[in-house]
Amino acid sequence: MSGRTVEVACERCKARFVARVADRARGWARFCSKRCKAIKQSQRGGTLRGPPRKRHDGRSPMKHKLCDTCGAPAINGVHTITGIEWGCELHHDTSHPFSSDALGQW
Repeated sequence: MSGRTVEVACERCKARFVARVADRARGWARFCSKRCKAIKQSQRGGTLRGPPRKRHDGRSPMKHKLCDTCGAPAINGVHTITGIEWGCELHHDTSHPFSSDALGQW
């Protein structure tokens, strides 16, 4: 280990271990092992930034997105050149972009 070191206590098991001062300054070297870090994370329910977010299912209304046409809660968005077009149950186009319905050709 190169650089200055300091002896610190693990945040989970309180065991003493040697850590680099530079790592401590970054907020690293808080645990004596990967096992202690994993146990602490699982007790908290997620990663260091908080619990994992749930993805939207694409069918139920979203809380913070509104339909561009009528203002109702949006269920999904379509990426376009100008941005994302949000649509509710009535105004969201459910056809596949490469289907004959969407292309309007065949």
